[in-house]
Amino acid sequence: MPLKQIFLSHHHEDSDEVRELASELRVRGIVPWLDKDGGFRVGDDNEAEARRAISEECFGLVLYASEGVFASDFIRDVEMNETSAMLKRDPSFTVFAVPRGMGFSAMRQHCQDVFGFDVGARHGIAITTTDLANGWRHTATEVLEKQLYRHRHPALGRISLQISTRELLPDEPEDLLRIDATSLLSQAPGDVGRWERLAHGLVDVKGRVAKHCGRPRLYVHGSKHLTAAFLFGRVFSQFELDIRQTASDVWRTDVTPIGPAIPFAATLSSGRAQRSGRLFVEIASRDKDIAIGVDAYSRRSRISPALRLQLRPPGPPLAVDNALSRHMADQTYAEIGKAMRGNSITEIHLFAAAPQAFMMMLGRAFKGMPPVQLYDW
Repeated sequence: MPLKQIFLSHHHEDSDEVRELASELRVRGIVPWLDKDGGFRVGDDNEAEARRAISEECFGLVLYASEGVFASDFIRDVEMNETSAMLKRDPSFTVFAVPRGMGFSAMRQHCQDVFGFDVGARHGIAITTTDLANGWRHTATEVLEKQLYRHRHPALGRISLQISTRELLPDEPEDLLRIDATSLLSQAPGDVGRWERLAHGLVDVKGRVAKHCGRPRLYVHGSKHLTAAFLFGRVFSQFELDIRQTASDVWRTDVTPIGPAIPFAATLSSGRAQRSGRLFVEIASRDKDIAIGVDAYSRRSRISPALRLQLRPPGPPLAVDNALSRHMADQTYAEIGKAMRGNSITEIHLFAAAPQAFMMMLGRAFKGMPPVQLYDW
């Protein structure tokens, strides 16, 4: 069953800003209903579709309240008319007003004069022209707050969610959140700023989940980069995870770590940049030759390590299962710790060809480490 969405009501002149708000909502697990971007489709009767979306598909609405919205007959006669009806039918329907280019008092007066009710009576969020990015993030976090508040329950033992950065997958029946960075990362997957936006979103999700639900177990699925898996594990390091690894396998972070006595053969060698403070860590669970890719990257970028830690199967490729994956994560973290002792390591560069669940487990273990640069195979 698809997740309930938040309807973004706005004037077309604000479309660029609202798309940025939609991106911030997505990385916080909220699904925006946005015309021309997953909302209205070719052939739709826009009025009927807008009314149906507000009444059937959405748990609330954000009014991006610039001067233009108060001059729009469609927003007044359709979107706000249906919103007013929804508020009467369903008191839990959540409405946010975001004044743009005007103060709250002016917005309230416009709402009363044009729409016949104060759209921002319950939730009003200001966005300043000088700090739009923080305003979008704050608005998205407030919407997340209300969504989790609606589903709060002291006995909630597990939360189901999707996090996807490669390909968006169908929602699962119990999903509460859909963390979607597929569009954000599709054009520039190496853009550090975009990954920072995802990281901010994950931190906000963690904080709000903890606030409203304590520390529930998380069931996690989705199509993601290994970098995203590591990042998710690092942010949610205090939560136990059930990770959808394949169509038929769910791997747990609290499984007993068993398998070969030493899953990886570890080799530590000196690099060409002894004073760089860089530790290169290369992890391969099967037969990928990570070293070839690392050498090519180092030549191209002219970034070399002070130390190089290589972790490979001591024999044939590993047949990785849940317990072995946890064992591999524990050994990897321990080997990195050993490599750092007595050496002035200021940054870790992590190259991996391994299961995404392993990367989540490794991210959960990464406490007290210097900054990490991740590379996807």
